[in-house]
Amino acid sequence: MIIKMRILLTILGILISISSFTQELDKSEIVPFRSRKNGKVGYMNENNEIIVEPQYTSGTYFNNKKYATVSIGNDSLERFAVIDLKGNYFIGFDEGYEHIGLNYTFENWILISKVGKYGYMNEEKEILIPLEYEQLGGFFGQLAFAEKDNKYGYIDSVNRILIGFQFDKASNFGNLQPDGFRYAMVEKDHKTGYINNNGELVISFLYEEAYSFHNGLAVVKKDEKFGCVNTKGAVVIPFVFDHITNSGEIIKARKELTSSKEFYFDRQGTLIGTSTN
Repeated sequence: MIIKMRILLTILGILISISSFTQELDKSEIVPFRSRKNGKVGYMNENNEIIVEPQYTSGTYFNNKKYATVSIGNDSLERFAVIDLKGNYFIGFDEGYEHIGLNYTFENWILISKVGKYGYMNEEKEILIPLEYEQLGGFFGQLAFAEKDNKYGYIDSVNRILIGFQFDKASNFGNLQPDGFRYAMVEKDHKTGYINNNGELVISFLYEEAYSFHNGLAVVKKDEKFGCVNTKGAVVIPFVFDHITNSGEIIKARKELTSSKEFYFDRQGTLIGTSTN
């Protein structure tokens, strides 16, 4: 009985130690803060202990609990670097980057910019996409928008041009839709349409404003009024509204922005109710 009790106490002690260690890990999360003394950004843990002294113009949270982007300088001459959780430089300011974006949505790639040109490298600092683009988006569905000579197109992860440089503006591809495609907004002559990830123009350049598809529908603006279209371009909710919210299963719309009256639609465009709350 005594042996069993000792075993139980030992196990309990181990569990308490593990619990305490876990709590310490939680408390040691490092976050940016701005100093009241010098206006610079540094990093502290949840016990308000300073880990990295305030010295930066800006600083991001630690992506993937691994690295953060920091900057020095001002808008006219700002330089970026990447630090680890101890404040050590993974990418230093002396490497001369004008912008660094940590992109953990695609293979831990890092967006970099020098002399106004963008590209991508990996965490081994190998250049994956050469710094040759005026703008470069994130990779979604293996495609990223890119700007070259003031026109937008789309490249893949080995820098092949899959959709030619033909648009005045372009967006990242959105989430996968119920029909199995991703869609991106593209613009020509100040009008917006949509392409799918096969590069097909599925909705013509008709709209003054356009937003990402959510569950098969997108909010668009025509003749100063908002409506909704599906991925085939069919109008599901008419263009009679000043505001539409398309984030849940029910679509909410207002004919006047300041009005308290809302119209509720299902995702097939059927009016299912109204409210004045």
